[in-house]
Amino acid sequence: MNLDRLLARCRTFEGRAAAVYRTFAARTRHDPELCALWTALARDEETHARAIGRAAGWLDPARGWHTSLDGWDDDLDDIETRLAYAERPDIGADIDRQLVAALALERTELDTLYHRLLAILPPAERPDHPGDHTAPLLAMAARRGTNPAVAFESALLQARHRLRHAS
Repeated sequence: MNLDRLLARCRTFEGRAAAVYRTFAARTRHDPELCALWTALARDEETHARAIGRAAGWLDPARGWHTSLDGWDDDLDDIETRLAYAERPDIGADIDRQLVAALALERTELDTLYHRLLAILPPAERPDHPGDHTAPLLAMAARRGTNPAVAFESALLQARHRLRHAS
């Protein structure tokens, strides 16, 4: 896959993730704590989408078209699958189902791709990254999750996070 197509696809993924979190926020507007979490996650994803858009603007069209990035196909398919699941209307306002979908989505390579693609931007153009936005999600899952699937997805995300930061 060439770089300009990867940027476009990842920007779309970030926008879809933001829309998922906005939908979850709307479905939990009666619960200020959850609504605030989903709104914050949506804002983070929107910031990611804008940054990738800026990165695409800085890309030299000739280089972007000719720069090939192999090895991401399975990861992109995984992101697509988890986004499609999170977008399903039958998740509704069920907190456990929302948490499972969000935790599974955050466990994909989308964030890794985002950070790698930001390398295209000059350092002064890169957005300030407030840190790991999964920490509040994991904390909420620990406090509010009642389904064993929430605990399982949380454990997988925590393990992934530890592995990434071990080196």
